[in-house]
Amino acid sequence: MASSSPTTFFLKLALLLCSLWPALAGPSSPCHPADLQALAEFAGNLTAGSILSNWSRPEFCCSWDGIVCSETSGRASGPGRRVVELLLSGRGLSGVLASSLDRLEVLDLSFNALSGSIAAVGRMTALRAVNLSSNNFSGPLPDLTSLPALAVFNVSNNSLAGPIHPDICAGAATIEVLDLSVNSFSGPLPDETVAECSATLRELYLGYNSLSGDLPDSLYDFLALEKLSLASNDLSGQLGERLSKLSSLRTLIVSGNRFSGPLPNVFGNLTKLEQLVAHCNTFNGTLPRSLELCAMLRDLDLRNNSISGPINLDFSRMKLLTSLDLATNHFYGHLPGSLSNCQALKTLSLAKNGLSGQVPGEFGNLASLTLLSLSNNSFQNVWTALEILQRCKNLTTLILTKNFLGEEIPDVPLRFENLEVLAIGNCALTGQLPLWLLDCKKLQVLDLSWNHLTGGIPPSIGQLDNLIYLDISNNSLTGEIPKTLTQLKSLINISSSATRSSIGLPLYVKRNQSISGLQYNQLSNFPPSLYLNDNGFNGMIWSEFGNLKALHVLDLSNNSIAGSIPDTLSEMSNLEVLELSYNELNGSIPASLSKLNFLSKFSVAHNNLKGEIPTGGQFFSFSNSSFDGNPGLCRSPCPSNKTQVLGLSPEIPSNMNNKFGKTGILNITIGIGVGIAFLLAVVLFKMSRKDAGVPVDEVELEDGSYTSSESGSKLMKSERKEEQMFDAVIWNKAHEKQLFSVLETACKCISPDPRNRPSIDLVVSWLHAAAGSDG
Repeated sequence: MASSSPTTFFLKLALLLCSLWPALAGPSSPCHPADLQALAEFAGNLTAGSILSNWSRPEFCCSWDGIVCSETSGRASGPGRRVVELLLSGRGLSGVLASSLDRLEVLDLSFNALSGSIAAVGRMTALRAVNLSSNNFSGPLPDLTSLPALAVFNVSNNSLAGPIHPDICAGAATIEVLDLSVNSFSGPLPDETVAECSATLRELYLGYNSLSGDLPDSLYDFLALEKLSLASNDLSGQLGERLSKLSSLRTLIVSGNRFSGPLPNVFGNLTKLEQLVAHCNTFNGTLPRSLELCAMLRDLDLRNNSISGPINLDFSRMKLLTSLDLATNHFYGHLPGSLSNCQALKTLSLAKNGLSGQVPGEFGNLASLTLLSLSNNSFQNVWTALEILQRCKNLTTLILTKNFLGEEIPDVPLRFENLEVLAIGNCALTGQLPLWLLDCKKLQVLDLSWNHLTGGIPPSIGQLDNLIYLDISNNSLTGEIPKTLTQLKSLINISSSATRSSIGLPLYVKRNQSISGLQYNQLSNFPPSLYLNDNGFNGMIWSEFGNLKALHVLDLSNNSIAGSIPDTLSEMSNLEVLELSYNELNGSIPASLSKLNFLSKFSVAHNNLKGEIPTGGQFFSFSNSSFDGNPGLCRSPCPSNKTQVLGLSPEIPSNMNNKFGKTGILNITIGIGVGIAFLLAVVLFKMSRKDAGVPVDEVELEDGSYTSSESGSKLMKSERKEEQMFDAVIWNKAHEKQLFSVLETACKCISPDPRNRPSIDLVVSWLHAAAGSDG
């Protein structure tokens, strides 16, 4: 190659010197006095994070941090260079925007805490680019008609409000980027948008506002538009056929609105389209066949709509497709084998549809696939599915929940070397916990809940060093919980756990069969948890559970675990939920558990515990239902003569006469005053037991109190349910009438409003009346 000519060399040298001139000029070239005054006014309005400490030597403001001046003053003997750029993004600035730099071309104050109006922007007539995003600005949009050179205007992520006027870009004939997203703009989109910017606007972001109404026809006249985002508004109507006019579109985002009707079959004209995001609307109809002509498409997200029919697109042309989400629609039929041609595909979610059949063998060729969710369909043959998908060597997340109904989980050797999330819950699978799971060394989340698995937990599960979320609840597992489960390294110290990254598509975890699920978008959102409830585990609670200091949830309820509650559980400093109900535990509740500052849910109901309930920490907020079914438990201080059983009234002497004497009335009155809530708690517990099924007119209120109709006891008496109404400690057939009289009086005393509760004299008169009616 021939060397450059001397002319070319000197030209390049001149350009280099020009680019270095602001730095070379340095303090020897002062800034214009008017700009210096404007900067001082601007800095003076700041109330925190002042930049004045970095702005020294006022006469040389062109060398200040964040200030860019013009190369020359414009005149040889001019008063100084002009400030043309103010670049102070992310400096912790607060205060209001004021002053006017009349030669300013670029203004970047993004990611600060500035507030107030942005009207001052309209007075900076030389502006070409404005970025005020991620502040606390409020009020309406400024008048942009005085900014003829404006090309970029970004005020996203503020608190600006009001309508978007039709003349939003009037006068700004060269505007290319307009970002008004994440504000509080409301009303319809202007129906008569000015034509001045329709030929130049390339990017329009209006998402995350409160805009409403149909899309105006004028929107389809922005023929230069490449990126359009209208996400998360209240827009409605249909996407018109005129969408085909926007042939320059590369990004179209209309998610989170109320758009309806079918997607227009116009994508053959949108061949530059790279991203189509239309989830969370009410689109119906079938998939437009023209989508398969979008060879540049990388991201297709149509989840949570009402689109139906088979997935009959030919995906062989979509070589660049990396993400496909068609979940939560009404698709049916088989999986299209042509998806295997999308060798760039990383995330694929087809969950919550009506798909059936088997996973195509070609899916094993998806070498880039990292996330696959096929949950809530009717797929068959779990053995074949897992054998095929193990060939996807980059697979990290596999969700197969609610498929393969009643099949047997494979126990053949399988290798998922990079798997981090595996969910095959709610499938009624049979068999045992497969040993191939223990070879998934990177596994962080394992959900096999709501199946019919039997046998025990393999002790080697403690070797899964990265496991932070284990849900094997609602199975038929038996035996002791292996002590090795208390050795999971990622639960002993959260800082030693593996890096938990973004998953890509939303995942849902169902804690029971009656809820829609909790959404997790990344692994770091999964709370470290052990759900071992609703099985047949026996043995004891290992004291080594206290080592799991990173654990947030420990659920051992509905098993046959015996022994005492280890005091070491108090060392689980991050524990939020501790469920131990419906077991065979004995002893007392360790007082040290009150040290668990984050504990928000706690239950030991229906065990054989006794003694005082701890009073410190969060225990004051736990209702009596957390301790029901433990005859020996009592609230502190326990009565000195006899441990007060939770929910029971004072013991009625066996030699009590059929009539109430004066002493008896006094004792009963005191008993009602002290133990009335306990009496009804046991009554209601007896009524709410699974095997009782007694209909009564008693309802638990939001504040935990109870209300009852006076006919309640009569109804139960007529149905001869006394043995379910009264504990054996107080039930005596000879005093049946007195007991029901006490119950009816007690019901009258209960009200969430203290003003509606009867006086003690009135209670005594009721009891006297009851005694008199007894003859």
